Amino acid sequence: MKVLIKKIKNNIKSYFTSSYVNKENLIFKTKFKNYKQAIILGSGPSISKFDLKKIKDNFIITMGNFYEHPEIKEINPNIHVFAASHSPITQTVLRSWWERCNETLPKETWLLIEKRDRDIAVEVFKGRKICFYSYGGNLPVDFTKKILSPWSVTVVGLQLAIYCRIPKIVLLGIHHDWQCIHPYTHFYDHNKPSLEYYLKSEGIKISYEEQKLPFPKERLYKEYELYQQYESLKVEAKSLGLEVYNGDPFSYFDVFPFEKRFDIVIENNQ
Repeated sequence: MKVLIKKIKNNIKSYFTSSYVNKENLIFKTKFKNYKQAIILGSGPSISKFDLKKIKDNFIITMGNFYEHPEIKEINPNIHVFAASHSPITQTVLRSWWERCNETLPKETWLLIEKRDRDIAVEVFKGRKICFYSYGGNLPVDFTKKILSPWSVTVVGLQLAIYCRIPKIVLLGIHHDWQCIHPYTHFYDHNKPSLEYYLKSEGIKISYEEQKLPFPKERLYKEYELYQQYESLKVEAKSLGLEVYNGDPFSYFDVFPFEKRFDIVIENNQ
C-alpha cells in the first residue's frame, strides 16, 4: 500500500512539474503530417502581387493581419498564428483586432495563440478550434512544451512547420530588412481595419512608423536577434532533413536560399 501511495504521489508531482505544458498540441503531427509542402504567408507588400489561389492545396500558415487579404476565403489557411500580445497593444486593441479577425477568417481555420491571451481568445473566438502555445523554451522545437520566444510571429509559424516535419517549407511575404532602410509597409492599408488601425484609434503611436532615417541603433540590434533565431531554425530544419526556402521574388530576406516562385506572380507584376 505504501508503495502504491508513493507512486500516486509521484505521478501527481510529475503532472504539475512536467515540461509538457501543452500536451494537446501533439495533434499537429497527425493533423498535418501528410502535407509535402508548407507555405508560410507574411504580410509584406509583395503579397498583393501573388495569385495565392494557386498554392491553397498546401499546408498554409498565416499570421497576424493576414486575414485582411481580399481572397482569404479562397486561400482558406489551415492555421492562423498570433504572437503574444505585448506593449503597446492594450486589451481594448487586442479585442477589437481579434473581433475583426473572427469576422473575416474562415471558420474552418484553426487558431494558434500564446497562452497569456487565453481569456480574451476564448471569449472572442467562440466555436472555433483554438490551440495554445507557450513562450520561454529552446530548440529543438516541441509545441507540447514551451517554444522559442520569437522576435517575429513568423518565427512561430516556422517552428510549427518544422515541428510538423513538413519536408519543404516556403516563405512568401517575409520582408525582414536587416539594413533598416525600407519603410514600414504591408499589403494592407494601415488606415483600414488592422492592428495598426486599432492602435491609432486608441491614440497609440507605432514606433516603426515614427522612425525616420537614420534609424536608431536599437532597430538594428532587434534585427540581429531576429536573424539569429532564423539561423538557428535553419540548422534545426537541416538536421531533420527539411528544406526551407524564401520563395518571394520581391524579398531580400536571405537567411534561407531563394527558390523564387515566379509561377504564382500575377502577370502584370512580373
